[in-house]
Amino acid sequence: MQSLGPEQQFVLTELWTLAWAASVQRANLYAPGSKQTGQLRDKLQELITTQLLPHYVRPCTERQHYLNLAQLVEFGTAALPSSLRDGRYRYGVAQKLLNLVLKYHWCQGVEPLEISLWLGHLRPPDSVETTLVYSPFCPDYLINAKAAVEAFVREIASHCRRHDILNPPWLD
Repeated sequence: MQSLGPEQQFVLTELWTLAWAASVQRANLYAPGSKQTGQLRDKLQELITTQLLPHYVRPCTERQHYLNLAQLVEFGTAALPSSLRDGRYRYGVAQKLLNLVLKYHWCQGVEPLEISLWLGHLRPPDSVETTLVYSPFCPDYLINAKAAVEAFVREIASHCRRHDILNPPWLD
């Protein structure tokens, strides 16, 4: 997997910080005197990044989303129960965190499956890690390039009389 450049890593770190802060700001999540708050945050970030986000590369069913939330709650509770108030990571906090992380990725303007296809990944479901590297970036230039190529092909097609180059016979 390619590493992110410093600018991309900065943006992803900032988006994660915003999502985390919003999810815990009024949740009264931690036990009094807990000093392991950063460890919990880091463990949950790793889980979301490596295990949950790949489920969203393709359209995710509602059932799978709920299973992802349950996995996040279970993992968060098991990770550091002594640092959590009542010893558990609550569903509402997990829901807010995961949904904000997903929204922030979505607001970057890119569907991961679409990126994987544009990048020429032959088997997008098998190239999740590579696709996730590029998913934060808005590929406006690719959209414009695609439109230009399509216009060019349509122009050529308008001059062809023998064959329909937009619908070649081998694709039927």
